[in-house]
Amino acid sequence: MTIAASVSQENEIRASIYWWFATVFTKELDKQQLASYTTGEGAQLLKQLADTAELSSAVTMIKNNLAKLSAFKHPELELAADFCQQFLSDSKVGAPPYASVYLSANKLMFQEPHEKMRALLVSQGLQVDPNFNEPADHLAIQLDYLGNLILRDAPAQQQADFINQHLLCWLPLWLDTLRKVSKGGFYQGFAELLVGYLKLELSEL
Repeated sequence: MTIAASVSQENEIRASIYWWFATVFTKELDKQQLASYTTGEGAQLLKQLADTAELSSAVTMIKNNLAKLSAFKHPELELAADFCQQFLSDSKVGAPPYASVYLSANKLMFQEPHEKMRALLVSQGLQVDPNFNEPADHLAIQLDYLGNLILRDAPAQQQADFINQHLLCWLPLWLDTLRKVSKGGFYQGFAELLVGYLKLELSEL
C-alpha cells in the first residue's frame, strides 16, 4: 500500500499507538515483547499515557500485573496461559475478541460485523495477512485498519465513524465480559486502556 509522504507526525504517532494495541491482542507476547513493557518502548508509552487522568488507572492495572508476573521464572508463559483462556475460548468461559460475538443474537462468529469489515478492507485494497487466520472483525484487524486509515490522512469524520460503528459499538460489551474472566488481569488493563483511549480520540476528532 502506498502512503503519501505528507502524513503528519501526529498521525504517525496515532497510527503507531493503534498498531501497538493491536500487537497486544494479536497473539501471545514473547519474552522480548513482554520485557519492553517494563524497560523498553512499551514502558515509555505507558508512562506517557498515564499522564492523562482518564487513562492512569488502566496503566496502573497493567503495571501492577507486570510486577506480579515478574515473580515467575517464565512470566511470558503465565501470560500466554491467560491469553489462551481469555481470547481463544468461547464466550462461555472467555472473552473472544470478535465483534460478531457481541453484536449477534446467538453470539456467533462470522456474522454481519465480519462481512462489513471484510467489505471495508476490500474497498481500500487491503486484506487480512494470510498468516493471521482470523475473521475480519477480530479486534487486532480493526485496530490495524484504523491505523492505516489515519496514515492515509482520512477525514476526521471518517475516522470517528469507524471508531463508533466498528469499535465502540461492541468493545464496552467485550470489556464487561473480560472483567468477569480476567478479574483485574494484564489484558483487562490493556482493554480498559484501549477503550479509554478510543473515547478520548473520539472527543478530539
